[in-house]
Amino acid sequence: MRILLIDAYDSFAQNLAQLVTSATGATVYTIRIDDFADISFLKPHLPSFNAVVIGPGPGSPEVEADIGVVNDVWKLSGEDVLPVFGVCLGLQSLVFSHGGRVNRLGTVKHGLLSEIVHTGEGLFEGVGKINVVRYHSLHGIVETGGDVEEIAWADDENGRVVMGVRHISKPFWGVQYHPESVCSEGGRDVVGNFWKMAMDWNARQGRVVKELRADWKGQPREKSLMELQASSEGRKLGGGQKVEVRTEDIYGKGVSASRICEILRVEATDEFVLLESVAAPGRFSIIGVLTPGLTQRISYSCGDNFMKLSYTGRKSSETKVDLLDYGGSIWRFLAKYMDQRMATGGKDDSPFWGGLVGYFNYETGVNSLDIPIKPRKEAEGMKRRLDVNLAFVERSIVLDGQTEKIYIQTLLPSAADGNWLESTKRRLQQEADMAITPAATPPPEPSPKRRRRFFETSLPKLPPVIYKPDAEKYMQKVKICQSYLSAGDSYELCLTATTKIHLEPTNTWALYQQLCARNPAPYASYFRLSNATLLSSSPERFLSWSRSGTCQLCPIKGTVKKTPTTTYDSASLILNTPKERAENLMIVDLIRHDLHRLATDVSMEKLMAVEEYASVYQLVSVITGTVDSQDGMTGFDVLARSLPPGSMTGAPKKRSVEILQEIEETERGIYSGVLGYWSVCGAGDWNVIIRSAFRYDDEIVTAEDGTEKEVWRVGAGGAVTALSGPREEWEEMEVKLNSALRAFIGDF
Repeated sequence: MRILLIDAYDSFAQNLAQLVTSATGATVYTIRIDDFADISFLKPHLPSFNAVVIGPGPGSPEVEADIGVVNDVWKLSGEDVLPVFGVCLGLQSLVFSHGGRVNRLGTVKHGLLSEIVHTGEGLFEGVGKINVVRYHSLHGIVETGGDVEEIAWADDENGRVVMGVRHISKPFWGVQYHPESVCSEGGRDVVGNFWKMAMDWNARQGRVVKELRADWKGQPREKSLMELQASSEGRKLGGGQKVEVRTEDIYGKGVSASRICEILRVEATDEFVLLESVAAPGRFSIIGVLTPGLTQRISYSCGDNFMKLSYTGRKSSETKVDLLDYGGSIWRFLAKYMDQRMATGGKDDSPFWGGLVGYFNYETGVNSLDIPIKPRKEAEGMKRRLDVNLAFVERSIVLDGQTEKIYIQTLLPSAADGNWLESTKRRLQQEADMAITPAATPPPEPSPKRRRRFFETSLPKLPPVIYKPDAEKYMQKVKICQSYLSAGDSYELCLTATTKIHLEPTNTWALYQQLCARNPAPYASYFRLSNATLLSSSPERFLSWSRSGTCQLCPIKGTVKKTPTTTYDSASLILNTPKERAENLMIVDLIRHDLHRLATDVSMEKLMAVEEYASVYQLVSVITGTVDSQDGMTGFDVLARSLPPGSMTGAPKKRSVEILQEIEETERGIYSGVLGYWSVCGAGDWNVIIRSAFRYDDEIVTAEDGTEKEVWRVGAGGAVTALSGPREEWEEMEVKLNSALRAFIGDF
């Protein structure tokens, strides 16, 4: 049994596909609305399907570019007719194609729940009372006495709004709400009823489903990066020899990640990697020990047909690698690169044995959506920069904040590694012994106080010059976002803006220490590589995956600033309002879609829980799923197909990113990309680059007094919905911005 899903470039389509699969047991094949130039090219394939499902999407059925072949599916006649079920835009197109109208709602419904009234028959037989999630600013109005009639509706401030329809003579049905949303009730029953009616209709008509035609190109699942690469090379997956990890460990109570970095002379080097868990729920801190002339760098700029390999150190030459050998894909190159370097023999309790560490910036994700990146303007400081900036780490040190164990690890054989493993263990053991040995001198101050004092002695002599976004312009952009939401082009837009800081040359390690002292976070990082410096105090994990393929995504949406009078209970009251929950729900459903593309057993581990951080309370959800390694699928495949992070775009993702490119005008750069690792043990963990500051080390401006200044950038923003207030959005953006600005100007 086969069902054809026609996707209108929505970010919930794979949730719908999974719901249809679970309710029917059929295999779902997904195409896009414009995969076929017109209905005449699609018609020959329809006899191969038991039914068609038309998914939701941005835009209107009145706009050809938004709807593609869909309106013509509803106009099929004679032997071409087959059962069709439409969702949201699908319902609107059914109504529009049969003489009805599509109007704007007075009050937009995006991520909001409504109780619906229905006839209790057909689609809704045995369904009972249900609350459902709505994502729409347009609604269908059926033609009186026409071929399409109402079977469900909602009564709200918009009056009576159609929620379900059926065709009186053809096997066509539709619902306006989203049965696939994690918060919708009765979705499986409604789809199950459609399937029963579809199969009954096919039987009555004597319609026998045929085999797929030889020229059908659609696949029921996406192929892994390694499967695609192996196929292009004419070889089978697997078979590579694994490297042996060599490890020493010690009990390191009292030895911090910062102290180890200082032992490794972090302040004296231009390239350094630290991924640090400074606050709960983070557990591990990872130090990548970069060795000049040995540690390989991997870099890429979007639009190039090549990427570059070089080695850490100032005198390294670069080697260009032609990406045509990898289908033009940096992702396929990286998948093969790591496939050839997988390892065995490391400690099970260490999440990282060595591997890739670095970032994919926001534009990397934009590029992966097949959205052109605007030309970079030299005059605006947007000269050609690296969009992918990675290092392959052979030597590493991992600190377990829970057990207080320290793992010293190398991928190099003894002959190539010298005595690094043993000498590093001895040095750290000495430090650990000193930390627990009673002394006549007072013990060192607690870490946050020590970090602040260190910063204060390293402060620039002159205060920074800060160029914040213009408040009125930002609020005007919020209104522009809402005009797109009202038109049905998006459900939610994550608007951001960049603050520039001109600062006299200063100690980047001191800045990072100050950032962590004032805004401790579970996914912090001090990252310097290839002339880029990133200081991050991110509270948000984007994606992690285990060695067995279990993936976890943790979107954060909804923010309340901490004040002396704010309590957990008072923050919870604010964060559990319809606006805040709708923000989070829209991203949850988007991320479920991203995960459903490749993973099975997708479930909610946590849904809209209030969590406390150093300067804010936030609404957090956790989604999990598992990828099957049989066909070379890994968590990295999920990463490659999920960027940019949904919490930084809005939904539907592609259309929202296109809109934001127009509104924001400039690139985001490193901000709102992801930073983390992919270990040779098979695991990976990536944060969302927020609450962070970054600079390009070669970017210098000259002040009016003739002094040279570094240029730092801090991005911040928030999700704009139909319920947003422009002033409130500006204030939320400032709350997030200030958490990173504390590194430069202290508390305020």
